[in-house]
Amino acid sequence: MSRHYDVTAVTFHFDPVCPWTWRTAQWLADATGRRGVPLAYRAFDLTDGAPLDELPAARRPAAAGSRCLLRLAEAAHADGRDTLTGAVYAAYGAAVHDGGAEPSPELAERCLAEAGGATYAHVLHDTALDRQVAHARRQAQEFSGEDAGSPVTVLTTARGERGFFGPVVAPPPTGAAADRLWDAVVGAASVPGFFELRARRTAKP
Repeated sequence: MSRHYDVTAVTFHFDPVCPWTWRTAQWLADATGRRGVPLAYRAFDLTDGAPLDELPAARRPAAAGSRCLLRLAEAAHADGRDTLTGAVYAAYGAAVHDGGAEPSPELAERCLAEAGGATYAHVLHDTALDRQVAHARRQAQEFSGEDAGSPVTVLTTARGERGFFGPVVAPPPTGAAADRLWDAVVGAASVPGFFELRARRTAKP
């Protein structure tokens, strides 16, 4: 493949409430880490900023926990601290989607503290950051379209940026399969006229 399509950075727009997004995040963190490609974390609020008290009661704790991490993602990204978001999301996702923990703001606070991010504790509940969270969602939809959700993966190359919804995977591929998926995503991004490829989901996240 031409070096015009060498990936120099990846931006991952995510909502931590989504189990499918968590599986993609595991693959992407591994794939970029082994290649030395910087990985940025940006928000994609699946509630689109809806007031928590307007959501079904059963969804509110999870949405509140997600909103905390999305504020962190935007604040940390502005400071060049995407690795902090990655560490907190890794702990939160493992606890919720692998360990069966209940998603909540309290869990977000614990994961942040364990990741050494105490100086960012105040941003978890800073509603002033919700404007940036909403803006990040709109930025993602410039690539994915308004009918897509989380995650949106944006690749930066010498030719510019190209982004897609997904990839959607379960379980996250490893080894040679993970490398083939990376090559497939980069290859798709290199084709200007490529827009969508979809299959029926036959696995659970």
